[in-house]
Amino acid sequence: MQFNYYFLKFLSIELAQAIAGKSISSIFSQNKNELVLVFDESQLFVIKANLSGHHSLLSFPQEFSRARKNSVDLFSEIIGLKVTGVRQYENERAFSINLENGYDILFKLQGRHSNIILYHQNSVHSLFKNGLEKDLEIQLDQLDRVIDQSENAIIDNSFELAQVYPTFDKNIKDHLKSCGYFETNLPNEKLAILRKLVDELNQSEFFITERDGIPKMLLFKPTVFTNTFDRAIEASNFLAKNYYSAIGIAQLKQKMGSEVRKEIKKSKSYLYQNKAKLEEIENRRGYDELANILMANLHVSIDPGIKSIDLFDFYQNETITIKLKSNLSLLKNAELMYRKSKNQAKEVKVLSENIKAKEKKLAALLKRLETIESTEDLKSLKVLDKGSVSQKQETLSSPFMEFMIDGFHVYVGKNAKNNDLLTQKYAKKDDIWMHARDVSGSHVVIKRPNGINIPIHTLEKVAQLAAWYSKRKSDTLCPVIYTPKKFVRKPKGSLPGQVVLAQEKVLLVKPEKVSF
Repeated sequence: MQFNYYFLKFLSIELAQAIAGKSISSIFSQNKNELVLVFDESQLFVIKANLSGHHSLLSFPQEFSRARKNSVDLFSEIIGLKVTGVRQYENERAFSINLENGYDILFKLQGRHSNIILYHQNSVHSLFKNGLEKDLEIQLDQLDRVIDQSENAIIDNSFELAQVYPTFDKNIKDHLKSCGYFETNLPNEKLAILRKLVDELNQSEFFITERDGIPKMLLFKPTVFTNTFDRAIEASNFLAKNYYSAIGIAQLKQKMGSEVRKEIKKSKSYLYQNKAKLEEIENRRGYDELANILMANLHVSIDPGIKSIDLFDFYQNETITIKLKSNLSLLKNAELMYRKSKNQAKEVKVLSENIKAKEKKLAALLKRLETIESTEDLKSLKVLDKGSVSQKQETLSSPFMEFMIDGFHVYVGKNAKNNDLLTQKYAKKDDIWMHARDVSGSHVVIKRPNGINIPIHTLEKVAQLAAWYSKRKSDTLCPVIYTPKKFVRKPKGSLPGQVVLAQEKVLLVKPEKVSF
């Protein structure tokens, strides 16, 4: 409500007293939509005009340091000129600072259309916000709006306020509503409410209240307020300081909270999917039991090429159908299932450890979100936002494509520079590194928690992924090289994504982006 006509009336009077006879030392902008006017540096007076839409405010800092960079001088024609007066335009959200030699600086304060306009001999000389081209048509001698606001005029206009009091904004109308103005049909009651309101608006008393944590100014006493002022400049400075602090806190909270909520959502999704997978594995018939059943029936002869066999299940006392590798004997099938049993146990271990780690991370994220939402001090919030490097890495999303394959985290580079970042900065020495052989493609890294050996069937699945994200994507079969990351080296001066390997193994797989 600082740009309300009734407040500006008091502000322009105080400005006239503060800058009368002072000369302009400098006018510059160092932030978008912000103009700073400095008067008499020996007896400093500063007007800081922020005209950025909903956050537009005037303030008058007692101390001000100009930035060394990104600062642009404006309105150079009036530097050194003295102030001869300040004029408030009637029923208009605008005032002008009058200067020597026929110059005037108009402060047109109309929300997102606010602007500061330099006039010479009553003609527009230049605009602060050049995008508001219609401001070139504004004539100073036509800004005053003389309006009959007598009781007869109010009655003649059927108590419609837009014609008689166009300066009443939403806050004033809300106040009228709370006083019963729009509920009563009695003319005398309406006039009495209006008289009382206008008397309040014409008193030099300004109240700072809060709505949703954001300070705002009112010209009439609200039910809840934090501070009262009888000087417009003091009220403006208090409002600006607390407003921008509150806005800064709200914006930083929103940014930090959004990042953490995104990670919370990802963590919950991860836990849901992997707990379901762990439950499915644990409830699945164990390969060791199937292998034991096969070993107990090695005497049974099978036809070549058979793909399944019905045998007695001594665990469940019933017949069970067991799928077989058609080119293997019962003994070899049993050996294969024993290996799968070991791999299954590793997969369960890895999944359990990953779930435990993710639950720990989720608890930390929830605690961090609670801390963000409860912190009301901007300085403390900035410290919290900065955090440690490890906290940053923990909360930020991975810059790579991510997959979970058999309980193992798999990361895929997105381009050549991203490949370098993955291989050189993120991959640890014992992680498994993969790449399609002899063609360009993504670097692929399998994380190895606690040095756990990665089963061959998992390596084959990841190799399919490496082949898919390569130039051999359309081939029937693709050779994929793999090795521990410690054997991968980037030669000095090599192009992005280029590496050399000290040793390697090869898997021949079908390129496929399968669902894991």
